Amino acid sequence: MGERPDQDHRLVKSALSGQTEAFTELVRRHQDLVAAVAWRYGTPREEIEDVVSEVFIKVYENLARYRPDHAFSTWLYRVAANHVMDRQRKRREIPCGDFAEDQSIAPGGAEQRLERRERAQLLRTALAELDPLYRQPLFLVYIEGQPLRTAAEMLGLRENTMKVRLMRGRRALARILSERYPDYFGQGVSLAL
Repeated sequence: MGERPDQDHRLVKSALSGQTEAFTELVRRHQDLVAAVAWRYGTPREEIEDVVSEVFIKVYENLARYRPDHAFSTWLYRVAANHVMDRQRKRREIPCGDFAEDQSIAPGGAEQRLERRERAQLLRTALAELDPLYRQPLFLVYIEGQPLRTAAEMLGLRENTMKVRLMRGRRALARILSERYPDYFGQGVSLAL
């Protein structure tokens, strides 16, 4: 596994020199990653195959922009996440990924589960209203569970910039929630995503 990034770099170089089988191998190695990004960002199951194809078309068209100072998978994740977010923005949807609750494991009674589901829907709605400048960092760190450093790399940001965007994003989200949905989130809501 340790040699995978080096193999990816070699495959990228080969693909850029016109060897189509090298690009085919990149697709084979990373199509599950792209499918997972699409799924986690809320793409319906029946559309995932289309999203994977669309992302790899973008990758092929932009492969010369990849810089080997970072892992190919990190760059690919960023391309995939941006593509899915753009696709959803056009449809005016918000990724729901981990917001979906498995009712069989949710603690509490039916009333508590319903309230959690309603709160999650309101959170999705508020998240959709945030500037992508803040929405993407919040989503990567708090919904995707990416480490701060990795999320910053994926967005092409310095860690300190990422921290500032997370802080501002949390504040903006808390403001939207407390102003629009005071019954659920109250004034001065402390947002712990």
